[in-house]
Amino acid sequence: MKKAYQLIEVDNALNKFEAVDPDHEFFTDFQKVRGEFQDREVYKILNVNQRDLSYHVQANRLNKTMLFLAGVRGIGKTTELAKYAKRLHKADCFFVVTCNIDQELDMDHVEYMDILIFQLEKLVEKANEAGLKLKEDIITSLSDWFEERVVEINRSLKNEGQSEIEMGVSTPGLLSIFNFASKLKFGITGSRERAEKIRTTFKNRFNDFADKFNEFIERVNQQLREQSLGQEVLFIIDGLEKTMSADTRRKVIMEESNRIRQIMVNAIFTLPVELIKEQAKIKMFSEIVIFPCIKLQSIRGEEQIEAFQKFEEFVYKRIDASLFDSPETVQRAIRFSGGIPRELLRILETANWYLEDGDPVISQQALDWAIKRLSNESARFITAEEIEELKKIKENLEHGKPTLFNPVLQELVEKLIVLEYDDGTYKRVHPLVEVSDTYQQYVLS
Repeated sequence: MKKAYQLIEVDNALNKFEAVDPDHEFFTDFQKVRGEFQDREVYKILNVNQRDLSYHVQANRLNKTMLFLAGVRGIGKTTELAKYAKRLHKADCFFVVTCNIDQELDMDHVEYMDILIFQLEKLVEKANEAGLKLKEDIITSLSDWFEERVVEINRSLKNEGQSEIEMGVSTPGLLSIFNFASKLKFGITGSRERAEKIRTTFKNRFNDFADKFNEFIERVNQQLREQSLGQEVLFIIDGLEKTMSADTRRKVIMEESNRIRQIMVNAIFTLPVELIKEQAKIKMFSEIVIFPCIKLQSIRGEEQIEAFQKFEEFVYKRIDASLFDSPETVQRAIRFSGGIPRELLRILETANWYLEDGDPVISQQALDWAIKRLSNESARFITAEEIEELKKIKENLEHGKPTLFNPVLQELVEKLIVLEYDDGTYKRVHPLVEVSDTYQQYVLS
């Protein structure tokens, strides 16, 4: 993606599905305008020294951190995680391994076993690229264990007349483990029958697998320190919220919590928004940090100037100012985003679609057409029960009161009809929904 200096380049510059990393020209640091959220909380939970971003191994020898970063889709969690990966991946801190499960696993039927095998594959791949040298005994131990499982899986597949897992020629060193992990991952993303055989085999021997995995991680950690590649491994597992089913997401996190606890490694997961309500249970085995929407307006209705300025920077890094009819058009688009970067990209993208042939710039007229379309689209499936909840939110805001949690409100948050700020006590209706015909007729009147 590159900055647009012509209207024909705008659509590419507004790609809302491609996250940017801290080195990209589009990167905008919203850290100071996220209300009560501060990244130092994440560093503290990970036991990282905030002064120099170092990690003290001896002080945390038996202290592995599991952290969930929670927030609505489009708020910038992937970009935030990329920032942590860049800052913490260094000799005196972590050896960071990022696993984007939405890019390489079957998002219709992913399970925790799939993710764990994927983590191992990405770790070995990155460790091999970094030149990590492990002693042969730990490599042989894990490789032999994998080979036994593959033989077991293939025997079961052969008895049912299904094609077996082809392992190919043996490979030396770390690549032997990479070969097993990648072939198993390929098997899991293939036919459902084969995937289920692989998962069942590993689940039936999970205690043994967890011991092998943890032993391997510990030996990797020791070697990382010896070669000055890092103090310990840190996995960043992103993309879980992009699975197609809420039941799938719940199964991975809630139903597999006992297995998650058995893996002794530092890790950050993204947490799907619908599971935030389960934080009491999740906190029994992990920490949760809420990544909030960026507050453009205080609970008393005062616009937050610094936040607007950051969003202007966000827009102008992607689209040259000369392609807008006025700064006011950009500010209006920001206002209707509700403080969600991806929503702002969606608004500007739709405004660009509404331009007439020969229009020289993105105009306020095109923006207003986009707002009209997106507002009614956002409110299209609001139910009568949800309308009553929106009335309560409006009334509570007028009196400066927080809105109490209930299942209907949670649904509205998940559907981006209601947005949460600060620690979640400040809720407001999405500005696009507020101007919809549905909201105007059933809430305001």
